[in-house]
Amino acid sequence: MDIQEWEQRHTDAFYNVKEALPYLEGMFVAYNSNIDAIKHLTDKELSRLIGFFKETEIQERVETYPREIKDPLDFMARLLISMREGKAAEIPAHTSDIHEWLKEHMGFDYARMGGQAGIISNLLAYLELKKVVAYIPWLSEEQAEYFVASDNLLHPKVEGETVTLKRPQEAFKPGIESKVNWIFEYSKDLEVTCNGIKFKVPRDNRLIISSRPKWLRLDMDREVYEHLDSLLPIDGAILSGYQMIKEQYEDGSTYKDYVANSVKVIEKLKSLNPELRIHVELTSIQNRLIRKAILTEIVAKHVHSLGLDTVEVANALNVLGHEELSYSVIKKEENGIMSLYQGAVQLLKDLSLERVHVHSLGFYICILAKGHPLTLKEHRDSLLFSSTLAAAKALNGKIENLAEAEAGLEVPVSNKGLEDLENFKLYCIGRKLCTPEESEYGYLYGPDHDAVLIPSKVVDKPKATVGIGDAISAGAFTAMLAKMKQKRAGK
Repeated sequence: MDIQEWEQRHTDAFYNVKEALPYLEGMFVAYNSNIDAIKHLTDKELSRLIGFFKETEIQERVETYPREIKDPLDFMARLLISMREGKAAEIPAHTSDIHEWLKEHMGFDYARMGGQAGIISNLLAYLELKKVVAYIPWLSEEQAEYFVASDNLLHPKVEGETVTLKRPQEAFKPGIESKVNWIFEYSKDLEVTCNGIKFKVPRDNRLIISSRPKWLRLDMDREVYEHLDSLLPIDGAILSGYQMIKEQYEDGSTYKDYVANSVKVIEKLKSLNPELRIHVELTSIQNRLIRKAILTEIVAKHVHSLGLDTVEVANALNVLGHEELSYSVIKKEENGIMSLYQGAVQLLKDLSLERVHVHSLGFYICILAKGHPLTLKEHRDSLLFSSTLAAAKALNGKIENLAEAEAGLEVPVSNKGLEDLENFKLYCIGRKLCTPEESEYGYLYGPDHDAVLIPSKVVDKPKATVGIGDAISAGAFTAMLAKMKQKRAGK
């Protein structure tokens, strides 16, 4: 595979998609947003953090692998685990105790929009779509200020018997508390020493302490549900935040109630526009029961598209009963890309999806059900567009218009990504899944699916890592819908 060829393909794809974006009438994005308190950890600050604890106690807690943050020692243990493995993680905290402790002992560098739906809504508004409708069940006055103040970004507001679309700054619920997440970013090669154990952080990544207060409900106001037609016209919906569903609530309701309500919203959206495509963006879900319920009861047979990273692929496979394949994905050995591809194919089949988009460092894989209305080149253009968006966001820490997104074209295509795809090429040709010529284009024709694989642009020292995955998934899905609308228009 020629790296210059892929650079040119990125450029061509970016401008092709840019031309298609105006064909979209609107996008709906729900459910989760919060305020992110960001702290980038230096070696000095990490040492100070470790100094608050007995190192033997930290190591003992590391070995228990806490699934939620109940006290500062749980936080310290999960931070070291995340650093050691170089893997992003999102761990829930159900009380404000850890928030208060972190404010007192660490503080944050700055605050910004957080939560997948919040980040994606702002990104799509900056991409100059005609209309982006965000819906956040707990939209506070403070939270609303983190949304782009733009005429193309709107939020439903209940006014008596009607629902109108207004800027988030005019649509918040008075008296609602804000949801604040802590994000600890760390850099590759940071040296960590604790209890006599030394290691270097293998890659840039972050640990998120996700606030899950008791009042939090992933649901839709009855009035908004009854007036969903007020959102129209929309071409697609990107749904996220399902990881916040709990097994049981203090009022006696359970996860089953919120799963059922989520499915009702999806089915109503589809009934309002049969052409609507729905994408679910997955994230780290510690609770296996909830993870399985989201996949088998919300995603399977109800939505069209699923976006996830390597760890999330492994976790999804695990709860769906594919433990061996899950382990093979997570090990990331020399043939890791083959396992990732097989895992994505399995998810497409098990969940009856139209599309599965996996983003890994250096390359993306998109598995497609047969009969999709776009060509593989058009799907490839969508992935390449999202690669450019992600590179621009990593390079400058933000994207505030399409012109700023072009900066991603200056970021080089990943050599490691190309290497992984070369290994995959040998695997595919050997199994006659593609010819050598097709693999050069990134195309693969399976017996019951098709696939597109691209090397992505990667920034060596990103200004930020939070929201990169959201930019990849939302960018590719939106680009795909824009190409579909453009095609229907005969342009």
